[in-house]
Parts: sequence; structure tokens; C-alpha cells
Amino acid sequence: MRISGIAFLLIALFTSCEQTDPEPINNYQLTNGNYEGYFRHQGVSYWCLIAMENGQYIEWPSGGAMFQKSFSCLTTGFYSAQNNTLSFTLQDYKFKDFPETCPTDMLLPGKYEMTTTAKKDSLIFKRGTSENQITYHLKKHETGY
Repeated sequence: MRISGIAFLLIALFTSCEQTDPEPINNYQLTNGNYEGYFRHQGVSYWCLIAMENGQYIEWPSGGAMFQKSFSCLTTGFYSAQNNTLSFTLQDYKFKDFPETCPTDMLLPGKYEMTTTAKKDSLIFKRGTSENQITYHLKKHETGY
């Protein structure tokens, strides 16, 4: 009797915990603000900050992070989210005259598969496969740009 009571208590405790695993986004509405974090590309993590406001985005440089995109890779443009797809459309390069060229697979514009955490304050999106996959892990901050 005592063992069954302990087992019941443990089952009740584990089933009442909040789920924190990523889940697919269906009709997730992105809110205005800065999304800061990192992205993984070819086994390396790079710092990033993307400001999103009213359907427009701007990528910002890190201001000193060791692993970051080249200034030539930073872009501005438009974004949209439908079902579990997040799309970025290029409007312009943030630093057009920067002498270094950017590898095309490091550019943000494109279509990504989205997921989010149960708390809805984090955004995870990815595109590509195997060594060409790029995955962003961002947390929303309340300030805009």
C-alpha cells in the first residue's frame, strides 16, 4: 500500500510539471522587439541580434563578440511568419561598402522552419541539412530598435 502511494505521488508530480521541450509553431505571432542569441553553422556558434518591428528586420553587429557574422553579412529587410515558416526577404546590406565578401550560406534572408519553447519567449528556426544547416536560437528582449 505504501509503495503504491509513493508511486502515485511521483506520477502526479511528474505529470504536473510544465513542459519546456520545443514544440512546433502553428499560428505564432512574432511580436516587435530584439531577438538576441546565437546561431550554429558548421559546428560553430555565432552571436547575433535581430531587431524585428512591424514586418521589418535589422541585423545588428555584436560590438565585440569573438564569433560573429562579418559586417558584410548583416542585412535589413522584411520578415513574415506563417504556420511554422519564418521568411526573411532582403532589402539591403547594412554595411554595403565593407570590403570583405560574405559566404552566401551565412546570409539571413531565406525560409526557415520555426519552433519555440513552451514559454513563448524564445525562437528557434533552421534551414538546410547536415553540414549546411544553420539553426538560430534567440530569446526576445522587450526593447525595439
